[in-house]
Amino acid sequence: MGRSKIVGALPRLPLEVLRYVVLIAENGSAVAAAQTVNMTPSSLSRKIGLLEHELGVPLFARHSRGMRPTGAGELVVEAARQMLARMERLASDIDDADAMGGGSVKVCVSQALVEHILMPRVLHLAQRYPNMKIDLNVAAGRQAERALVEDKADFALIITVPRHPDIEIVAERSNHVVALVNRAHPLSGRGRVDVAELVGMPFAALPPTYSSRVAFNTLLPDALRGVQPQLTANSIAALKAYALAGLGAAVVPELTVWGDGASEQLAVVELIGADATDTRMCLCRRSSRILSTAAQRLLGDLAASLMDKAAFAAA
Repeated sequence: MGRSKIVGALPRLPLEVLRYVVLIAENGSAVAAAQTVNMTPSSLSRKIGLLEHELGVPLFARHSRGMRPTGAGELVVEAARQMLARMERLASDIDDADAMGGGSVKVCVSQALVEHILMPRVLHLAQRYPNMKIDLNVAAGRQAERALVEDKADFALIITVPRHPDIEIVAERSNHVVALVNRAHPLSGRGRVDVAELVGMPFAALPPTYSSRVAFNTLLPDALRGVQPQLTANSIAALKAYALAGLGAAVVPELTVWGDGASEQLAVVELIGADATDTRMCLCRRSSRILSTAAQRLLGDLAASLMDKAAFAAA
């Protein structure tokens, strides 16, 4: 059966069966998928078998390690995801129409952007629309991309330029690495310092896989590439606490210091050469995903204010 016939048959199928198709593709087996919907594996497999019979093609290749979508299966899985997403959006919009300012939105965000970048916008909308439901998930850049591609998030705010062709950048802003130090620290008041001088003292940084840490490492001369921070943490709050305690400098993304209530005790020190290590902050979404009214509100608010540093600092 050709692709057009398969897609043409999908609207006649129960949404429940389409959900099972997606669950098997995501979990890799009928056993794992059945556990998520409280069914027996045999019952779920029987429903998939009936679907394959109706479409006239196998949707999954069965093997000892589970089930993998066939070429036709990939088409059905993608179409099923889109149909389920459309119904989810429809349900949200109906709720929105029924309860003024209601609806739901799912957001993925890089940990470094939660406190001062995303949360002021979220709190503003939550106060304005008390019936709105917001699902916020902290996820690294590539994790957020997968959530968008699999329709598990409406949009994402990340310190990574997305690679997937189906993901569009709605708005973006430049972002460099900087050092935060206690105002009593020897580097305070210097304005700009070389990274070789900074790592000659105790310092703290994000884990090696984080884009801002990768950018920082590119500034190090070859002789210092193996230098390790005294504190490695995937928490911006932990890095700031380290700097506040006067133990050393904290290497953080520039955007994480906007609107920082600790600014009177902390000084921002620019790193020489950091202008060439732009990691970017990207507000992105999957172009084919239909957004609920609630998601459109929050996305629009973020996009409008993304380039306004004063707006974030005042939030």
